[in-house]
Order: sequence, then C-alpha cells, then structure tokens
Amino acid sequence: MRRVFFGLAVLQLATLCSEARAQPIPVGDPATQGVANPSLGLTSEADASAVDKNPALLGNLRSWSGVYLHSELAGDGPVGGRGDGFFFAAPVPYLSSLAVGVGVQLVRPPDAFPFGDLTKISLAFAWRLHPTISFGLSYAHLASNRAPIAPGVDTLDLALAGRFGRHLAWALVVRDVPGPTVGGIPLQRVYDPELAFRPLGTDRLELAVGARFGERRGDVDPHFRLWAVAHRGIVVKADVEWRRDLDLDGRPEDDVRVALGLQLDLERVGIAGFGLFGRDNGRTSGHGFALAARVSGERYPTFFAGPAYLERIELTKELRGHKLIELLARLRDLETDTRAAGVVLLGGELGAGFAAAEELRAALLRLRHRGRRVLAFLVHADTKGYLVASAAERIVMDPAGDLALVGPSTTAPYFKGTGELLGVHADYVRIGAYKSAPERYTREGPSPEARASRETYLDDLYRHLLDALAESRRLPAATVRSLIDRGPLTPMAARRAALIDEVRPGEEISTVIEALTGARLPIGDAPRAPARPEAWSAPEIAVIELEGDLIGGASRSIPLLGLRATGLHELVAALERALDDTKVRAIVLRIDSPGGSSIAADLLAREIARVRAHKPVVCSLGDVAASGGYYVASMCDEVLAAPSTLTGSIGIFTGKLDLSGLAAKLGVSLTRLERGAHASIDSLFRAYTEEERDALRTLLRYHYDRFVATVAQGRRMSESRVDDLGQGRIYSGDRARALGLVDHYGGLADAIDAAARRAEVPRSTPIRLMSATPTVLGQLSRLLGLRLPGLRAASGWTGLAAIDDLAALLPSSLCFEPSVPQARLDVGD
Repeated sequence: MRRVFFGLAVLQLATLCSEARAQPIPVGDPATQGVANPSLGLTSEADASAVDKNPALLGNLRSWSGVYLHSELAGDGPVGGRGDGFFFAAPVPYLSSLAVGVGVQLVRPPDAFPFGDLTKISLAFAWRLHPTISFGLSYAHLASNRAPIAPGVDTLDLALAGRFGRHLAWALVVRDVPGPTVGGIPLQRVYDPELAFRPLGTDRLELAVGARFGERRGDVDPHFRLWAVAHRGIVVKADVEWRRDLDLDGRPEDDVRVALGLQLDLERVGIAGFGLFGRDNGRTSGHGFALAARVSGERYPTFFAGPAYLERIELTKELRGHKLIELLARLRDLETDTRAAGVVLLGGELGAGFAAAEELRAALLRLRHRGRRVLAFLVHADTKGYLVASAAERIVMDPAGDLALVGPSTTAPYFKGTGELLGVHADYVRIGAYKSAPERYTREGPSPEARASRETYLDDLYRHLLDALAESRRLPAATVRSLIDRGPLTPMAARRAALIDEVRPGEEISTVIEALTGARLPIGDAPRAPARPEAWSAPEIAVIELEGDLIGGASRSIPLLGLRATGLHELVAALERALDDTKVRAIVLRIDSPGGSSIAADLLAREIARVRAHKPVVCSLGDVAASGGYYVASMCDEVLAAPSTLTGSIGIFTGKLDLSGLAAKLGVSLTRLERGAHASIDSLFRAYTEEERDALRTLLRYHYDRFVATVAQGRRMSESRVDDLGQGRIYSGDRARALGLVDHYGGLADAIDAAARRAEVPRSTPIRLMSATPTVLGQLSRLLGLRLPGLRAASGWTGLAAIDDLAALLPSSLCFEPSVPQARLDVGD
C-alpha cells in the first residue's frame, strides 16, 4: 500500500503560495508511483508488474507474464495508490537476455486531492548483463484532465538487480531520474534499495529489508518484508513500512503501514489478496485492500497439480536430433513428476538410429522401475520403433497397422563409376587402412578392411537387438531371430507370435488404459512452458549438443535438404557460457556426429580440456560419435555410450574432386596462371602431383599423430595402443567399452547423473539445454549475404552465401574444404 500521489496533492497546495514554489516535494513516496502493489518485492522473482515496481527484474523472466492489479482504498482518506493496473511483459524472441514490458494504470487519488483521475502509461526494458545481474529502465507518461498535470508528465526509472548465490539478492531502483517538474515544482529523485535473504536457499522463506531515500529532503523510510511458503503453491506475505509523513495540515508524524496477504498459485494462473492497514494521522485503522491476478507462460509451483495423466510420446521419423534430446530430458524429469502416472507411446517409427532406440528403451525401463506405467499403441512400427516399444508393459496394435520387424541393414553408395562417366576423378590421401570414407569416391565397393569392420559392427548391432527383444518379450533369442526373418508381420501374426499383446482399434485406447490401470487416465502432452525456479541460483547441469558434421567457423543448416553442421564458434561459445555461469556446476556434451574438420576437432578438444579443469565434463554418445566426434569425446572426464553406438574411426584423410575431365567433356577449356609450385593445389581442375601427395601425407601424419596423442591423453592409454585401435577402425559401443574407448553403458540421463555425482550436486538438479545451433537471425544474415567471420568459401568462391552454405554442408568426404584435413566417417543408411 502506498500514498502514491500524496506528494502531488501537497504540490497542488504549494502552488498557492510563492514560497512553496522553491521547495521540493516534501514526501518520501515517489510522486509518480502507480497502483499499490504489495504482491511483488524489489528482489523477488519477476512478473509483469515489475514494469512499474523494478524493471530490472524483467531480465529474469523465462516466458511471458500478464498481471492485473486492483487496490481499493478509502476515498475520504489520505492514503494513495487506489486504482487498477494492467501489465504485460516477455523476453525478446531469439534474444533471451532482453525483455520488454508495458503497463497501463488508472489511478484514483483520494477525494480530497484537487485533481482528477490519472492515467499512467509505462514502457520498460531489461537487459541481463550477467546470469546474476540485470539492468532495467522504465519510461512513464502521466496524464490527467485537470491541472497541474493536464499537459502530461514524463519520467524515467533506472534499476539494477542481482543475486549472490542461493541466499542473498539485492536491488536498487532510482525513481524519477530526470527530476520532472509539475507546475514549476520539482519532483525529488528517490532511491529505493532492498536486500533479501533466503536462509533455506529456496523460496520457502524470504526476508527482506529496504529503505526509501528522498534525495533533496534527506528522509529515510525503512520497510521490512517476510514471505513464507505455507504449502506448495500457497504463500503468506507480510510487508511493514515506517513513513515520515506530512499530512495536509503540515504536521509531521511517523506512520506505520502494514500489508498482510495470501497468494494462491496454479501452474499458469494465480491470485493474491492483501489487507491494508496501519497507524496514520495519529490513529490505527484499516485502509482497504489490494488484489493481484496473474497469467503466465511460466509454470509456478502449484497447490493443485490436477488429475493424474499419461503423457503422450509420438514415435515418428522426425524424432531425432534436438527433438530426441528434449524427449530424453523429459523422460528423466518424469521419473520424479508426481502428476504424470506414466507414458503412452503412439505411432511406431523412429527417425534416429539403433543406439537412440536403445537409449529410449532404457529410459522407459527406468520409468517402469520407478513405478510409472508405460503403454504402447502402435500402427505401423518399424524395427527401431518396435525396439523402443518393447519396453512397454503392454503393446497394442491397430488392426490397420503392421509390424515391419526386419532387422538392421546399411547401404553405402559408391561413385567411382559415376565419376568415370562424368569425367570426375576423386583424388584422396588418407592415414589408416580402415579409414574408408574416401572409398565411396575411389572404389566400386568397400575394401576388405572396411567390409570386415562394418560386418563386425552390424553383427554387434543385430545381437543387441535380439537380446533386447528376447528379454522384453520373454522369448528365446532364436525365436526372435526366426520372427525377424519372417517379417514384416500383420497385427494378428504379431499377436500370435507374442510380439504384441492385443489388436485393438485406436479409438479404444481409453478402454484399454482403464482396463489395465483401473482408472480413466487422460492422455496429455508434455508441458512446454518453463518451470519457475524455487531458488535464485539453484545449481544446474548444462547440456551442449554436437550434432552433424563438425566444421570451423559458424554453424550451418539447410532445412530443405536436411543438412546440418555444427560450427566451432557456437560450440566454444556455449562451453564458455557454461564455464562462466556460476549456476552451471557440470557440463554434459551430447555428441551425435561422424566428425568433420580435424582442425576444428583438435581446437574443440583443447577447449574441453580447459573447461574440465574447472568443471566436470561428461560425454554422452548418440547414434554416431566417430572420427572427429570421438576426437572431441576423448577429452571428457567420462564417456557413456549405448551398446550400438558407432564410435572409434580414429583416422584422417584429405582430398578433392578433379573436374578437369568433366570440363573437357563439356567443351570447357582452362587456362591456369600461377606463381609457386603448389599455388593451385586446391584447384578442382587438376589432380595432385606426386610431390603434393607426399606433402599431404606428411601433413596428415602430423594431424593423425595429434589425434592419437589427444586420445591417449584423454583415455590414459599409450599412443601405441591408441594407434593399434585406430587406423580408421569402427566399433560398437559395447566393443569400445571393452577396449577402453568408452567408460560405461548409458544414455543422456545416465550422463547427467554422472555429471551430478562429479559436481557433488543432487541427482534431481535440473538441466539447461544450451544450444550450439545457428539462430534464425544468424541464418537470415547468411541468406542475405552477410558473412560471419571464420568461415571461408569451400573452394575459394565468393558467390551467394546460400550457395556457399550448400557447399559447406555437402558431405565432407567430397572435400569442399580441400585444405582442411578431415577426421570424418561416412556411414550408410
């Protein structure tokens, strides 16, 4: 509760005498303050009403927020702040450190005040300078249809807010910074600091002390605040203020104002009510009440979570990459989500690989072990989708569907014949007999070494599939093998073979769920809104993703072609953000990459070594973590992989395509002028000379030795042992584990648990997905031809940026980066 425009009333009276014109407003309250708002503190978590209370708090918003305020005070009393306020605020899309907000307040001063109702329109801006410090400003325009502010008053508030760990927070708001004047009378600048303490490290108990300082008058008005969580979603709030007041009779006195209230929160809506009373004008009385209602994109701790439900998980071809990581993270959260009774798998296909299927299956089994229900309703199910669904306690298939359980396969195209037809010659140099990536362009089929390596990997993958399905469906492995050889299967054939439990149409899902669980559990989607934190600086574990080819410079993607490469710049920037953020206690690096530039891999591995000296770095391998992908993983504190993860491929190559034959067939004649024996070594219109091949072999040997030395250092092996395991050989995750290239079996959730153990934080510590992908603005800038530093045109061209994007993302084995040695594996589909 506030005597908001009491100063303006005194101002109006002061205009009646010339002596008062030279004096500042004699009141501690900022004369431009709006509707009374005891529901928000200067240091608390933000909602939209921070537009007026403390704009710096908006820097901590995680989603949009809307607030309505209403304060009803006695019209015949001297206390101001009566009226209604409407506020909205949100982070700026793609610029999460910025937030904006607006507010409209309709203020009704006490009846005795000699001017009419006021309208206050505010525009606020906040910038999170650091994870723990935010700056804000709020511009406001006040207007009335009566003097002295009928022409309007403009003012500006500046604010800072910060946190010291989990226990302390501070804020400073400087109100009416320009010192606006009304009727020739200056409004005094007011300083409004607050210091808050959470003795338990969470929002369960919050104590705050502050004071309001009037700059010209020198008055000090202290205030104290106590908030306590009586129950999840129910907060008791109390605010006490001492005021050096000046009533209309000019007699100074010390007043006490008290606000007592209760706040009730549901996830997306909430309401708070306050009684306002205190000692004023020499007597104790009730002043009125205040209400605050909010809607938000954030999910608040709630006193009623709603009925239990089964969460929907769609198994589709699009489930891969970042979507897969989000799902794995959500499945980990579901282990402790008290509202979700379990999950329902729908569909039956999977766009990711077999290692991802194994990881999803393991995550679902973890849910079952923690008492959650896992059900599957399939239509068309492929082998990987069925492997995931095998974790369910009951599998139901629609009669219109089928079970395409046919086992794993891989197909690798070879283009030597195509090159001969077109007059294109692939000229490659490699280190490692098993480094087979260039073979697609130099041979008509795999070399014996490459075939043997891939056959071994496929055998391992098939064995893992048989063992998993035999365990889940309680069938002999030989029976599962024979059923795979009979596939695809109709729903009834799958039922007779005990691969599924029922054949029911999709519209009977609710009936099946009720029969199995004994309750009518609705099916719902995972909440997309961020959760409101219960601590100021609670520890977090950062998850950084390396997906697709690894390239130098900035990340690139071409959605229409389904191509993506992760750039060194974004990865290093994400690691540095995680290192500098005091809330991040450990890092999980999720790798699903066949590698790419060996130089980028070397630099990234060194960056990981630097980061892990300060914070634990645990690596989670996805479907593929080979060559440059494994180069990076080897420097992590701990490496976890699924049994079918394709990893290893410690080797290196470089090369180019010689298009001179194609040019000749097209009637193109070439004239080359150069200075220096090897000036045109990267030219796509001639082959390497023997001297150049020797120089490239020397260069590759140097980079290969660095690769071997890095793995030896990270895995604590001898370089000779790494060389024996290298030479381009690939391994399954379980074989890599037996050889010491991987530490443990496990998926993303296991890697997060391992990081929590190393950082000595609770297993329940939340994670933060820190993107290393190009932003929409970054993509737009490149499409418009705006170049980012550090990324060269693949063949020295300076054409359209979009064409350069395409060149940079074509498979690295085509060597559109001819001067960059490649630590990359090409795999079939």
